[in-house]
Amino acid sequence: MSASESRQDDALDAARKKRANADRLSLAALRSQFTSSPKVSTDQALLTSARFREEERMRADIRRERRLRQQAISERVAAMQDAIANDLAVQHELTLDALEKEMRSEMEVELAEMERSALASEETRMREQLDLRLNREISNLQNQLEHEHDRRLEEHKESIKQSIEAQLQDEHRRRLVLQKERLALEYNQHLQRKIRELEADIEKEMEARFVEMEKKEIETLEEGHNARLAEREEQLRRGIRTRLEQQLRNRLQHREARLRAEYDRRSLRLEEDIAQQLQQELEVQLRQETDDLEERMREDVELAIARRRDELRVEIQKQIESTHSERLSERKGRLKEKYDITFSKAVDDISKVLKTELEAELARRSDEEFTSYRNTREAEIQNRLARFRFERETELRGQLEEQYEAKRTDWAERLEIEFQSRETAARKAIMAELDGQLRNERLTFETDLDLLKEETALELEVDMEERLAAFRTRKQEEIAVQLERQLDKREEIMRNKALIDVRKREASIRAEIEAQLGLKRAEVRDRLNSLSAKMDSFREMAESKMRDAITSQIQGEIDSSEAELKSREQEFADLQQTDTRAEKRQKWMQSISGQAPASMPMGQDPSTLGARAPAMSGMTRTLGGNMEGQGMGLAGMRTPMGGAKPLGQAPTLRPVKAPIGSAQPAALPKPIERQVRMPIQPPTQVPVVQPTQELPAEEIVVPVGAVEVSITPGDDGQFGTSDDEARITKRDLTEVEEVMEEVVED
Repeated sequence: MSASESRQDDALDAARKKRANADRLSLAALRSQFTSSPKVSTDQALLTSARFREEERMRADIRRERRLRQQAISERVAAMQDAIANDLAVQHELTLDALEKEMRSEMEVELAEMERSALASEETRMREQLDLRLNREISNLQNQLEHEHDRRLEEHKESIKQSIEAQLQDEHRRRLVLQKERLALEYNQHLQRKIRELEADIEKEMEARFVEMEKKEIETLEEGHNARLAEREEQLRRGIRTRLEQQLRNRLQHREARLRAEYDRRSLRLEEDIAQQLQQELEVQLRQETDDLEERMREDVELAIARRRDELRVEIQKQIESTHSERLSERKGRLKEKYDITFSKAVDDISKVLKTELEAELARRSDEEFTSYRNTREAEIQNRLARFRFERETELRGQLEEQYEAKRTDWAERLEIEFQSRETAARKAIMAELDGQLRNERLTFETDLDLLKEETALELEVDMEERLAAFRTRKQEEIAVQLERQLDKREEIMRNKALIDVRKREASIRAEIEAQLGLKRAEVRDRLNSLSAKMDSFREMAESKMRDAITSQIQGEIDSSEAELKSREQEFADLQQTDTRAEKRQKWMQSISGQAPASMPMGQDPSTLGARAPAMSGMTRTLGGNMEGQGMGLAGMRTPMGGAKPLGQAPTLRPVKAPIGSAQPAALPKPIERQVRMPIQPPTQVPVVQPTQELPAEEIVVPVGAVEVSITPGDDGQFGTSDDEARITKRDLTEVEEVMEEVVED
């Protein structure tokens, strides 16, 4: 076994071990997916991304093993070609040496014969006496020479036939080798073409399925957002209605206002915590999506490098084959020229001795036999090659079809398992989201119950204080009555006249006071009726404008987010295209120059390059997070317009609520000072009720849900709608409060 084959075996063993480790990791990931807690969605996303990375690593290992096998096959073919070339060279050298030895022996024999003939002629000339004996000897020698010439001609004919047969056999072997090499190259090309077609089909199917999954996810998210918006709108309507109905009671109860301020502060803190949690979740999701995108870009670059490497290998093999064929043709030409030269020399030497007729006859016969033998051998070779090619082609086609069917079923099963795992992950994420919503609703209900408990406790406390005050006044009156009875018994006679006068004056004063109080109560009743009507109209106006403002703002935010999302997607597509093109060009140049392409750093953040997720999953998650952040409270919502003028000239309503992170202490309403009425004096003059002085109109803060809306008066110092149906001033509110205090004290 050579060193190259041992290295190939080691590389194949390492690739198999890597693939086994990847299989074990994928099984562990699947086991952790089905046994982990369904509450956390980020863990499931990490498991799915890890599984995708392991699958891509397995694909890379399979491609690497295939490349190693192809390299081993190419090295073996090259070694076989070198061995065949060496054998052919040795055979050619042996044949040339044999021909040279034969020609030299023949030339030596001919030289010896020529020397003998020369000696004989000299002897005949020198010895004229022995002419007859010499003539006989010459005739004998001539006969011997003729027999020898015939024998040598036959030997030369046999040697020529043997050399021609050897040449034909060598040529047949060379043609067989060339046909085998050509069949191997055609098989490799066909295999490469089939592999490329399979990869293209798989990529198309994966892209189509990913597009369908993205469309389904977008539709489900849109339905969920629409349902949430409808629920939030109903909640806003109910909250606005209840807050407007409870406005007067909140004004009269100081402690309830303090508790409401505390509740607002708690809601602010709760919204801050929720905003921080949403920000952290979005950051984690963006990091995960950037890591996935980086991995996909790296895999695309590796695929492009592998494809380019295969193309370069095919081109180099073609160049090597062309150079090898040129060298073989040159060597054949040189050998043919050398053989022609030697053969021409031999023919010239033989033609001097042989006759022209025998030479022509022999040449004609040899040509005819050579052509017939060559034609028969070529026909047999062509038939064998055609039969072998047909059998090999059918066998290879059957093997490729079986491999294609096996790979197709394997990929279908893998894709089915992958989409089932994605469906389970999506279901678990939806269940976790529903659990969070139910948990938030339960917390809101519990806080509402706590507030109701505190309100009932405060109301019971106020009732208790009122009962205690009534008990104290009743006891004081009873004691005063007892003292008066004792004084009446002692000074009954002396104070009869004074008591009669005092009672008369007191009766007149009480009658006047009761008359004034009756008038005041009627005015207060009318004012209350008008105020209730104004409050109803103001409530309807506020609800309508609040609804319009909410719908317009939400629609505007949705449009702006969609436009921003489209712009970012376009920018990311442009950046990704330019980056992949530049990286492919750079790594192609490095591979041509012989340098190793630098691997992409693992810790690089692809978000700096404008990276996206390879699929609309990141975009839908950010949209869902934005919509959920917009649905939390009314912090970013515009308030309804107020004032007695048209919408173009009416002062706007600005939110008083502080932004998250810079919350200021809420201004609590001042407690209502309790006025202590003095006892009725017995003056004779009737007090004249002075008209109340109008106070300047100020800004009023109205709590609407979780937002405090400030209502600024118009130019005439009045609060109302645009159609002047209801007007509320600060003076009316102060008068109502004073009348309420007087009624409570009485």
